[in-house]
Amino acid sequence: MKYIKKLDWKKKLMLSVLVSALLVILLLFSATYYYFLGKLGEANEKLVRLSFQETEKNLGDVIDMAEMCLSRLSNHRRVWEFSEGEYESPAQRSVSVKMLVNSFDEMISQNGSIEGFGIWNGDGRCAVSTGVKSRTGYTEVSGGMKVLLRRCRENYPYVLWVGSGQLDIPEQAPMYCLTEEPALVGLKALGEASEYLEDSYLVVTLSEEKVQKSFEQVVYNDSSAVLLDQDEIIMSATDSSLLGSRFVPDSGNQNIRYELSGRNWTLVNMIPLEQYQMEARGIRNVGIALGVAAFLAITLFAMVWSRRYVRPIQTLMEQFDSVGKENLDIPVPKKEGWPELARLNEEFYLTVQKLRDYIRRLREAEQEKAVEELRTLQYQINPHFLYNSLNSIRWMAMMTNSTKVADSLTTLSRLIMPVLRNPGFTWTLREELQFLSNYVEMMQLRYGNDMDYSLECPEEILGETFPRFILQPVIENCFVHGGTAGEGRQVMVRISRPDGHFSVMVRNTGVFIEEDRVREINDKIVREEVHGKNLGLANVHRRLKLLCGEQAGIRLESEPETGVTVRMNF
Repeated sequence: MKYIKKLDWKKKLMLSVLVSALLVILLLFSATYYYFLGKLGEANEKLVRLSFQETEKNLGDVIDMAEMCLSRLSNHRRVWEFSEGEYESPAQRSVSVKMLVNSFDEMISQNGSIEGFGIWNGDGRCAVSTGVKSRTGYTEVSGGMKVLLRRCRENYPYVLWVGSGQLDIPEQAPMYCLTEEPALVGLKALGEASEYLEDSYLVVTLSEEKVQKSFEQVVYNDSSAVLLDQDEIIMSATDSSLLGSRFVPDSGNQNIRYELSGRNWTLVNMIPLEQYQMEARGIRNVGIALGVAAFLAITLFAMVWSRRYVRPIQTLMEQFDSVGKENLDIPVPKKEGWPELARLNEEFYLTVQKLRDYIRRLREAEQEKAVEELRTLQYQINPHFLYNSLNSIRWMAMMTNSTKVADSLTTLSRLIMPVLRNPGFTWTLREELQFLSNYVEMMQLRYGNDMDYSLECPEEILGETFPRFILQPVIENCFVHGGTAGEGRQVMVRISRPDGHFSVMVRNTGVFIEEDRVREINDKIVREEVHGKNLGLANVHRRLKLLCGEQAGIRLESEPETGVTVRMNF
């Protein structure tokens, strides 16, 4: 199962097609095969039952003829003389028995299906004839025969039919000549005595070979047939070794039963499944060959279909997956499968290449634009403060002696040197604060020392990277727009980095701005109006966004008690 889960959709699809085709073939073949077996079994049963009907008629004629002969004999004078056993002399007895045997022989000659006749008294006296040999004397009634004679007496006046295998007669007994060959035996009581051992019984035997002829048409395809009495005892069978035994169905046979009307007998035809299914095996073998051929054909079709249809789609899906992961560097697709799918893969590849080139050009343009804009903004600052610084020096030169001019030029050089030496957009916070200190010193020379300047910054963040010239425009506004001299102005700068982001506050306590004006200035800062008034704050806001991202920005606040506060977060 784990291996199947790792397969790609193409292999899963092909595997599902092959498995589905195999299951369909097996299902159709199994249904067809077992349907044919069922129909073959039904056909066998119909054919056997038709044959059984003919067999019932033939066997009935043989049995009826034998029973009619017994009825005739039961009215024969010599039979009753033998039953009573009262003769005037031995000679009369011998003549009477001889004439009785002749009557037996005469009936045998008239009925070819009858094997022999006999008469048997309960005391053991008997006389028999088979048409070939005849015997008289005594045959002892054994325990098994007593049961049969009792049943025969209870069945009076009807004939009791049993198989010769059910008669337990010794070989030396006269009655044995009737049963030495397999036969169907009929017993009929004369009904002259109340006790069954005191009565006499007529016996007729039908040759097993001749009885079998009556149902031989039922036997085909190596099948066998048996005739059962009401106790399921085999009276006649195509296999003589079964005579006298109880019938036990064999699961390896198709056992077709037919009840004979009026006699409580059952004919059973046992057809070996192995034999009659030979035709089904031939059909099965042909079906297997056709199924294998169909499966191979479907496999070949699936392989061709996979190559022509599935493989191009798999290539397209891999390209989609690569593009979805923002990897536009996809390989050139091979021209395979249907032309329409190959063309689709090619067009998708060309589209992705155009998109990649466009993104590359867009990124280059954005980078160039950002660099140029930063340079422009920064260059706007440099001339501005240099111009003001030079004006301060010119003003001091007119108002003071040359010593102050020299000091001013020294301070100016400290401002200009880091600007010219480092053209980058960032430096360390220490460098920014050093530049800011020089700038404040310069502004105090210009405006006087009446504005206090204070700085709060943790020592551990001085080495962090910091945008250049971010604080200078704000401090400049404090000097230029920070109120009049003598009012006790104070500029406070507080820098912290509590959560990995800089938080800068610059507060000027010497001035207050109305709320409407504060809102107007903040709107211009957000709109990044880097021309006209408020150039410095808008410039700082824009540079922070370009350097630190859209989350960076600057905002102006004003309260009468605290003055004007500028807050920067980046």
